[in-house]
Parts: sequence; structure tokens; C-alpha cells
Amino acid sequence: MGKRRTDQEWQTLIEQSESSSLSTLAFCKLKELNPSTFYAKRQQLNKIEVSQGFVKAEVVKKTTKYQAQIATANMTLLVNNVELSIPQGN
Repeated sequence: MGKRRTDQEWQTLIEQSESSSLSTLAFCKLKELNPSTFYAKRQQLNKIEVSQGFVKAEVVKKTTKYQAQIATANMTLLVNNVELSIPQGN
């Protein structure tokens, strides 16, 4: 019989598996885990995360982009079918 692990220990193993370059089966073999147990525990813990209303987010790439736009709206006054337009900035 294998070692009993807490949910936190399983969560750590699942995160290590996801961040490794190994396939799940290779990771399980390396860590001496039963792949069926690993898959079942991963599914169980994912259901717990979803039911709590939280989604795991990860910053993949930090980028900052700024774009400035200059508004060139005119002011228009319309009275009795007479239109007066005043360009902005003049």
C-alpha cells in the first residue's frame, strides 16, 4: 500500500507535475505514484477549487502597453435648423 498524503501534499505534487516538462505518466513513475490515483486526486481537487468559486490564475507574461488618443471633437450648437460648429483647440 502506498503512502497516505494530505490534500495539500497532493496539490503540491499536481503543481509540480504541471510545471515539469515530463508527461503525467513519467512524473508519476519518477515520484513513485500510481497514475490512477494521481488522476483521481487531481480531478477531485479541481472540483473542490471550482465549487469554492475560485479559479487559479497565473501571470504568463508581463507586458505594459500604452496608447494615447487625442480626441478631436467639435462643439456643435443647433438652434431652429441653424447649426454652429466650433472646432476644438482653435
